[in-house]
Amino acid sequence: MRQVLLVLSLVAVGFLPAWPIAAQQPPQPKKLKALLVSGGGSHKWNEVNPVLTKKIPDFANVTIDAKIAGEVKGGPVLLNDPKFADGYDVIMYNCCFADPSGPDQIENCLKLTRAGKPMVVIHCGVHSFKKSLEWQDCCGMTSNKHDPYRAFSVLKVEEHPVVKFLPKDWKTTGDELYQTIKMGERSKPLLRGNYDMGKSDHTICWVSNYGKGKVFATTLGHDLKTVNMAEYHHLLANGLLWACDKLDKDGKPLEGFGGPSSK
Repeated sequence: MRQVLLVLSLVAVGFLPAWPIAAQQPPQPKKLKALLVSGGGSHKWNEVNPVLTKKIPDFANVTIDAKIAGEVKGGPVLLNDPKFADGYDVIMYNCCFADPSGPDQIENCLKLTRAGKPMVVIHCGVHSFKKSLEWQDCCGMTSNKHDPYRAFSVLKVEEHPVVKFLPKDWKTTGDELYQTIKMGERSKPLLRGNYDMGKSDHTICWVSNYGKGKVFATTLGHDLKTVNMAEYHHLLANGLLWACDKLDKDGKPLEGFGGPSSK
């Protein structure tokens, strides 16, 4: 009994350490889950999709499921299901569909963003469903054709968090420069593609919103020339994080949402 009292006394006056108290670790953020909708003509999805699903997570804590939405003649069959995006935090559209095969396919996409689900539009997603003015409004830019495939400069026009990491004059060794007909009223251009001393100059990256949802879009990414570039992976990752409200004002992922290459 005396020994117990002696130990307690020593602890009380600081001569012996008290029993260690386990530090409570803050809960880790849940990894984002993205659905990449692809399909349609003019692109090799079996080459592009594996790069996007593997490399974007280098810069963002996200898992990306790529799904082919349907054959060219069959239309984007996946989009017939109004619940096709259930369980996903963000929807990415890298597809090339001329017209929907079902009356509700476009609306099944639009209502998700309208209700607040983040949206990422890549390359030909902007040229999909060209007859739908509402799809164009959701994407944030109207475009119906592109310049010939070639190398061109990528110029930063806004010090936005999504593009802060890029140099002012970045180049792609080969891509399609989509021609801008009209930017959406809610859109903010971030990058412009420039060729032949400015004779061809068009917006190629922007942010917007549609309803309650945030929209990030870029027309870059026709094939592996651009898609294999680390800067492109970083751009898409930042755009995705921004749309999901996981990117800070300095262009850094919020705690727990960066990838191994973000540091």
